[in-house]
This record gives sequence, structure tokens and C-alpha cells, in this order.
Amino acid sequence: MKTKSLYDIISQIVGKTKEEYNNIMIQNITYDSRKVIEGSLFVAVKGFKVDGHSFLEGAEKNGAVAAVVENRNETITIPQFIVENSRHSMAQVVKEFYSPELSQIRTVGITGTNGKTTTTYLVKAVLESAGLSSGLIGTIEYDIGGEKISSWNTTPESTDLLDMMYSMYLKGQKGCVMEVSSHGLSLNRVDSIDFEVAVFTNLSHDHLDFHKDIEDYFSAKQKLFHLLKPKGVAVLNADDEYGQRLIRELPQERITFGLNSNAHVYSNNWGSTLNGLSISVTTPVGNLQINSPLIGQFNVENILAAVAVGLAFKFDLKTIKNGIEKIERIPGRLEPLKLKNNRVGVIDYSHTPDALQKALLELSKINKNKLWVVFGCGGDRDKRKRPVMGKIAEDYATKVIITSDNPRSENSGRIIEDILEGISTKENVVVEPDRKLAIEYALKNSESNDIILVAGKGHETYQEINGIKHPFDDRLIIEELDQ
Repeated sequence: MKTKSLYDIISQIVGKTKEEYNNIMIQNITYDSRKVIEGSLFVAVKGFKVDGHSFLEGAEKNGAVAAVVENRNETITIPQFIVENSRHSMAQVVKEFYSPELSQIRTVGITGTNGKTTTTYLVKAVLESAGLSSGLIGTIEYDIGGEKISSWNTTPESTDLLDMMYSMYLKGQKGCVMEVSSHGLSLNRVDSIDFEVAVFTNLSHDHLDFHKDIEDYFSAKQKLFHLLKPKGVAVLNADDEYGQRLIRELPQERITFGLNSNAHVYSNNWGSTLNGLSISVTTPVGNLQINSPLIGQFNVENILAAVAVGLAFKFDLKTIKNGIEKIERIPGRLEPLKLKNNRVGVIDYSHTPDALQKALLELSKINKNKLWVVFGCGGDRDKRKRPVMGKIAEDYATKVIITSDNPRSENSGRIIEDILEGISTKENVVVEPDRKLAIEYALKNSESNDIILVAGKGHETYQEINGIKHPFDDRLIIEELDQ
């Protein structure tokens, strides 16, 4: 177990302090009083629902030997260190606790509204193709030395995040690829990480229940690039308007990617079928041909981003190509399933207007007959995108089935009504709140060569209703019903 003196850890955030703290050894750092053990440093974090300051007495009782707080508690006897922002300070002390080991991990951070998950898998494959064994932290799972753990947050709190990276180090991994969410950036979860490469995929309407407006959302994403090492590289989408802003504003070395020749890494010659992609890629150091079972234009963009990351690491083109072509599927990301009667089901995580539009647009290009979409919107999330997604479904799909997603604490009927507000004609629209019955309706009424997009949940294996997660896997439901 890693240990370090309180003096070494805490002096990084409060400056010169008592030498006696050299005799207090820290065994772990946590913000959760239930995870406190003998020798813990407890950080009192003010959350959205609970305030960690309310648990200081319990933390001391459980064995905490010191605490980082924003407000002093006069009832406890352990040393307290008062800071302005305990989340930011937590990231700092955790970084010090795990130094110098974590400085040896070469870290790639990927942010953006869409494409983060797929790009992390592609980049991890590129790093490993170059012999750089790497962990992964993202929306679907955490991959730590080959051990895969279901994700509970796209970007976990700094204590959990750096603990995972330290485990990667202990297991011999030298790289880490992570999705970096706007929440994670806003809540100081990655403040302690020195990124070697930072990637921006795109920006569109999402998370405006958390951010006050799109500019605030962009500012959160932009923060990632301020965490780059002095010689770090920014990999930016030249086709995105916010990517263009970053190109103009960032001082770091930049490698751009896109579908136009104004980017460093680009492709203006590619094809997509339900069997995969064929992409001719132009780079500053030569050209390459990539064949991938992934489908759709946005996966072309994700692949180009991965190529650009490979160039940022100065890998050769053969190594980059071999890594990308090893990825056969990304769970729940425009994932095709062959069905009876020459139909195809497609599972996708698209739960934003931009992602849904892109998924439907791509499938419409390769569709031989009708294009169905089964989707809903999540509860307790930005309500403004619901009618927008309804309008997109009406515009791009032949048949629209509106159902539930994860209603959480909201009434699913009310969510469906919000979606319907964006639809002008209901002629090709069916409402079926039960998600399984909605999928069944599409399967029973679709015809040969139809494509059925089941959108919104992707890799998720549950449906959250009234705070309870019920087992529900779109992929398994489709396979069960298509018997």
C-alpha cells in the first residue's frame, strides 16, 4: 500500500506547515467518509445533494488523521487545512500522494459532445500497436491492466481517477486514454493531470441542464487544453466551428483533422456501407488506406482524430493503421445487428440532437428501404433538446417510434409529450412508452431491407425508473425478439 507523510502532501496546497506532520502517514485520500480507513486524509467536498463537511465527525471516528475543508469544524480534533475550493485542492493532494509514479504515465484526454468513447478505443489501440500498454477511462468502462470495470462516471472524481491511474502504473501500463467530460472539467476532477495530448471532437447542444449556456459549455471543454504539458499537443477538429475557435486561440502545437484539405490529417475519399468503412487518409508524413468495420461519417472523423493522435506521439503510419484496424466494434456505438429477412438493427448511444441527426443521416445514405427509429429522451436532463430530437426524427426517418429512455424521476408520458411538440405531423409516428414493446413493434412491422435504429441507450444494460435501475439491454432485447 502506498503511504506518504502528511507534511509532503499538504505543504503543496497550504505552503510551509508544521514539521510534526512528517510523523503522520497517509494511507489513502477520500471524499467519502464510508471509505475512510485508519490513516486516511479526508477531503470535505460540497456536493449537489450532500455536503462532506457534515461527515467530518464520522470520518474522524473511522480513522481519518487529517482533513481538508472549506469551513473549520470545531468538534473534531484532527488537523484541518482550510482551502477555498476543496475539489481543486483534492486534485492537488492526490497528485502529490501518487507522485512521482504518475508522471510516467503518458496521458491522452478526449473531450467533445460526441465521439469521445469511440475515439478513446481507437487511440488506445494505436498506443498499444506502438507497444505502449495503456489503460482506458470512459463512459462504457474502465480498463485497468486488462481488468474491465463498468463505468459509474465518464470522468470520475480525482481521487478515484488517480487511484485507477496508479493501478495502471503498478500493472505495467505506460499510457492512459480517458474521456474528459464537461462535468469532470467544471468540477476540477482532472485538475491534477498533465496531459500529453488533448483531443477536441466537436461541440453541439447537450448538458445545458448543467451549463448555463452553450458558451459556458464550450469554456468547460476548453479548460482541457490548459492542462496540457508545456510541450503537449492539441488535436482539433477543423470541421467544427468550436474547433476552429480553438485553432485560433490555443498557443500549443496543434494537429488538425477533418474532411477537408485545410486540415493536417484529412480524408476526402471514403466510403461507408453496413459492412464498414474504406478511408484514404492524407497526412503531413504520407498517405494511408484504412479499412474498418465501423460505419458512418462521424466514425471517419473519429478515425482521423486517432491518426492525428498517433502523429502527435510520432508513431509511423503502419503502426497507426494496424492499431485502428484492430477495432472491430464499439459497444452501442452505431453497432449493426443482422436480423431476419435481410433487415438490420442498429444500436446507438445517440441521446443528443446532433448525434441522432448524424446517426439517421448516415443510415439514410446506405438504406435500401425504410429507416425506422426507436428513441426517447432521458429524464432529469435538459428538456430543451426533446422537441429538437423529435423534429430530427421526423425529418430523417421513415417511421418514428417514440418511447421511454431513462425517465429517472420524471413521468415518461410527460417526456414523450415534450418530444411530440417538435413533430408537425403524426402520420408516421407511433407512441409506445414501454421500450420493449416499442422495439417489438418495429421488428414486427418492418420489411425486408429496412434498417431499425434503436437510439439513446447504446451500451447501457439498464433502464432507470424512479431511482431504480431495471435490467434492460437494447441489444439483448432485439436478439430475443428476432427469433
